[in-house]
Amino acid sequence: MAGQRAVLVLGPGRSGTSTLTRGLQALGVFLGTSFRRPVRKNPRGNFEELNLLRLSKKARRAVGLRAESVRLLDDSVWSSPELELCGRKMAAVIEREFAGHPIWAFKYAGNGRLLPFWLDLLSRLGIEPAIAFAYRNPHSVARSRAQLDRMRGRQEKNNLEWLAHVVPFFDLLAPYPTVVVDYDRMVVNPESELARLACGLGIEETDRTRESVASFASEFIRPDWRHSRFTDEDLAADPEAHPLVRRAALLLSGLARDEIRMQDPGLWAEWQAIQRAHRELATVLNLVDRLQDDVRIARWWDLSRPLKLGWNKMPLLRAR
Repeated sequence: MAGQRAVLVLGPGRSGTSTLTRGLQALGVFLGTSFRRPVRKNPRGNFEELNLLRLSKKARRAVGLRAESVRLLDDSVWSSPELELCGRKMAAVIEREFAGHPIWAFKYAGNGRLLPFWLDLLSRLGIEPAIAFAYRNPHSVARSRAQLDRMRGRQEKNNLEWLAHVVPFFDLLAPYPTVVVDYDRMVVNPESELARLACGLGIEETDRTRESVASFASEFIRPDWRHSRFTDEDLAADPEAHPLVRRAALLLSGLARDEIRMQDPGLWAEWQAIQRAHRELATVLNLVDRLQDDVRIARWWDLSRPLKLGWNKMPLLRAR
């Protein structure tokens, strides 16, 4: 596998990771041959290789996370036997599905939370990592998520999920080719953003990929996808925006506009300060996850009570 490059697509859910991954495919990056089927929240496709997706979900469960978890992870989770087994199975999938492809990509909404695991796996396989990071204003992310899940779409809850997917491991990207792509800018000017992505990741453009990018821009991208659009100014002026979300989002927005570079020392000094402040919330984040578990159990019990008590003992429900 030496000489291969793997592009990990990162970013919180509802940030345009699927669109970004489809853009990588237009640039000639191999995504695999078996994909998760389109669903309501992504009717035009998720572009997630099915075998790696299933194993990634197992890896997420192995470290004790659910999709909506916000708690921080202890370093000890990366050495669990369950995670090691997932890694071996993933290595076999990569060998089987991606061998012979000099550059390939994988997208999963939980990649950012599993980043240390992924970087270690790719290192052991001799594969060079590169990063395509999907950014979208957190207010837009919350608005989009609320259309699918009212609870997770609440601004306060979305803030915590957004931080969990962005802050803890972003500093691990410093040594690797990394391009932050703003979803709104991609929708408005896809060809320019893909050219920027190709340049940042060292992807050679050819006549074939230029034709594919033009097709992506004219046939795949739809401007009406953006049901809401918030700006940096909206985020900065909102007194209810979480201070850490505001600080991290403005840095990512600057990276997406090339006003900040990954090599800038000031970026990492500010990011370390954000990480420290985020870690100080650890006990609160643990409590949020526990309360979510309590709510889940209560809902399960509520829904299962008719079965547990016996349908013939629930006359009001039967009448309905």
